[in-house]
Amino acid sequence: MASKPMFNIKRKVPVSLLGLILFNVVLFVGLSFLSPTFLTIRNIQSLMLRMSELSMLTLAQTLVMIGGGMDLTVGSVMALSGAIAGMLFRAGFNPATVLVCALLGGALVGFLNSFLVVHLKIQSFIATVATNTIIRSVVYLLLKGRVLSAFPKSYVSLGSSYVLGFPILFLAVIAIAVALHLLLRRTALGRSIYAAGANEQCAHISGIHVNYVKYFIFTMSGILSAIGGIMYTMRIGAIIPDAGLNSPLEVVTAVLIGGASVRGGKGSVLGSLLGILAMYVLLNGFSLLGLSSFWEVIMLGVVLIAIVGQGNKKQIVKMSRFSRRKAL
Repeated sequence: MASKPMFNIKRKVPVSLLGLILFNVVLFVGLSFLSPTFLTIRNIQSLMLRMSELSMLTLAQTLVMIGGGMDLTVGSVMALSGAIAGMLFRAGFNPATVLVCALLGGALVGFLNSFLVVHLKIQSFIATVATNTIIRSVVYLLLKGRVLSAFPKSYVSLGSSYVLGFPILFLAVIAIAVALHLLLRRTALGRSIYAAGANEQCAHISGIHVNYVKYFIFTMSGILSAIGGIMYTMRIGAIIPDAGLNSPLEVVTAVLIGGASVRGGKGSVLGSLLGILAMYVLLNGFSLLGLSSFWEVIMLGVVLIAIVGQGNKKQIVKMSRFSRRKAL
């Protein structure tokens, strides 16, 4: 008889993708009746454009959470890369140099996070809380608490460009999402990320270099977050010190809605994008209906508590069943 594998990367997700798709359809249909401007081409294009940078942060968080970690620096890295880009543009550097330096800034933060997790054995939540505080303070120091808008017109115009009616930034998100999906589902590295997140000890026994996996997911998270910062500056033509301040709560909630687990080993790119889409559709609906955006923050907190609480309840039930079987 063939032995069962130590871990299975094809586990069922807490909320099915079909359910998420249906939920988004219900949102679209409901808001189209409540607001006549919701399904207009202009509003849908605006929705796709505004969710571009946060989608990048969501992809970054998806990668880390599947690998069993959590990265709370995504919003600060977005602001840092935008600040680096703005300062270099103001100093007269060419766009290629600016973009490379902005991405390197994100990669260095991700590398620092992985170093703290791998070598100092600090839990990723605690490590990234600390580095998030540091990076956010660095952003305030670089910008001196002011808005920086020294971005070339050609750079900003690219962020408002369209291809076949779709914002170019949104198409870039889709391309990166497809690449990340193929990485996670079709490569040995992707299977290693799921395995390390599901059971780090079993992954190590099976020959997976778990430390290398952690370095990869956190460094890649920094790069993806930096891309989000570049998209942010392209979209609005400026960078503010508070950019991405509430992003960690939003992206963690979106990833959990999409089927990931705080314990790792679960999640998908499609599920996370559907989660962030649902959140942005709700936010857009609140705006069109004249409701305060603070209701969205309240809703995010409630949803986050519900998802984590449900996950803990399932874990307790599993442990109880295991204990009874062992007793028998």
